[in-house]
Amino acid sequence: MLVVIRGAGDIATGIALRLYRAGMQVVMCDLAQPTSIRRTVCFSEAIRLGEDAEVARLAAQSACVAVMADPEASCVSDLHPDVVVDAILAKRNLGTTRGMAPVVIGVGPGFTAQVDVDAAVETMRGHY
Repeated sequence: MLVVIRGAGDIATGIALRLYRAGMQVVMCDLAQPTSIRRTVCFSEAIRLGEDAEVARLAAQSACVAVMADPEASCVSDLHPDVVVDAILAKRNLGTTRGMAPVVIGVGPGFTAQVDVDAAVETMRGHY
């Protein structure tokens, strides 16, 4: 199963790592100049290694997590993933739609389940 993750910061990296360990093929898309705060634990640091959709597909198929500069996630139209996860954490939807893949998940605020994504995951940390 191929999963494209929009964003490659710390939360997106945690999602990618869990999906990778579950046997999924993972391609991550982020800005050409990532703005990750916890850079030493983010896949976004690998952004300089490539930004071609076919190279990303080959990396994902080779048991690697592919990371590419593609802030608009335009690779989705080339890769036809089974799942798209928007983990940009921009506090609003930056263009993710349910039509991007059979399953589309929004992480953080700004998403409405069954409207712009199939499922929305709350990320507000707290005791409850």
